[in-house]
Amino acid sequence: MFKRLTAIALVLGMGSFAIAGDNVRKISEESEVFVGVELGAALIQGDTGTVLGEKNHDGSGVSIGLRLGAQNAMWRSMVVFDYFNSDSDDQTYERVGIQVDYYIMASSFNTTTFRPYIGINGGYANYESTGILDANGFTYGGQVGFTAAVYSNIDFDVAYRHAFAGPDELDHIGNVVFGVNYLY
Repeated sequence: MFKRLTAIALVLGMGSFAIAGDNVRKISEESEVFVGVELGAALIQGDTGTVLGEKNHDGSGVSIGLRLGAQNAMWRSMVVFDYFNSDSDDQTYERVGIQVDYYIMASSFNTTTFRPYIGINGGYANYESTGILDANGFTYGGQVGFTAAVYSNIDFDVAYRHAFAGPDELDHIGNVVFGVNYLY
C-alpha cells in the first residue's frame, strides 16, 4: 500500500508543477516553489466494522500532513500527504492528493499579504477501522481558505477542506487546516 501511495504522490507532484507554470523554466523564473507542513482538526465519517461496528460513525481528531507545491500570481497547486489516527474512535486514514487553488484577489499578488482562495482537490485514501476494515479508493472535493505572507519566504495558510470518498466504508472527510509553507 505504501508503494502505491508513494507512486501516486510522485505522479501528482509532477502534475502540480505543470499546473502552476507552463514549463520548468517558467516556474523557476515566475513561480514560487514551496514545501510545508499542516496540522488540522479532522472530522471523518465512516464504518467502524462489519458485524459489531457502527455505520456512518463520526470520528474526530488531529490530522498532520506534508505539502510540496508551486504557486504563481493566480494559481497554486500542491501535493498533500495527510495522516489521521483517532484511537478513541478506532479510525485511521492516509491520503495523498493534489490540490489546485485559485487566488481570488490575484491582482494584488506583490503588494498584498492576505490572499483568499477557492479550490478543488482529488486523491487516493486508505481507510482502516477496528483492525478489520481496510478500504482504499479515490477522494474528491473542494476547499476554501486564505494565505498570509509573514516573511518574504514564509506563508501561513488557513483552510477548510472537504473530501468525499470512493470506498463505501468511508463517506467523507472534513478538515480545518493550519499550514506553514517555506517558499524557495
